Amino acid sequence: MDLPDIAWYLVQCKSRQDQRAQEHLLRQGFDCFCPAMSCETIKGGRLKQLTQPMFPGYLFVHLHAQDNWTALRATRGVSKVVGFSGQPCRVPDDIIGHLIQRCAIATVFKAFNPGDKVLVKVGSDAEMSAIFLAVDGEERVVLLLNILNRQQRIRVPLSHLAARAAM
Repeated sequence: MDLPDIAWYLVQCKSRQDQRAQEHLLRQGFDCFCPAMSCETIKGGRLKQLTQPMFPGYLFVHLHAQDNWTALRATRGVSKVVGFSGQPCRVPDDIIGHLIQRCAIATVFKAFNPGDKVLVKVGSDAEMSAIFLAVDGEERVVLLLNILNRQQRIRVPLSHLAARAAM
């Protein structure tokens, strides 16, 4: 196997074991990188901020050619090293650098942005279309609703938002 002295490689993890694989690789002294992003989601009628991996099921590992590849492949949570024709596929350093840079920028992907069309639950089976304006506290939102051909600003509990409306 003719590999560069040191390079980044992509490792596929077993289903839902990204964190486990990363923990075990770090304990063994491997340099790992799991790009993640922050995003908002609605759970239980509240706005929650979660950190989610950009590439679920995959980790980047920085390896020397002389590192123990067998230990890497045998690590708990690791499925395989991604490669072609039986050879591990090297990930260019500039791609990893760009991903590290993107992760350093604390961008939060919002559940709703001002101007988004949303559906509001009205009763048990009915929904109305509205335009999202802003979050008002932890559990309320401000919407623009068309009532009797007039745009009205209303405040409703976050739990009343059904989903984004189809554009």
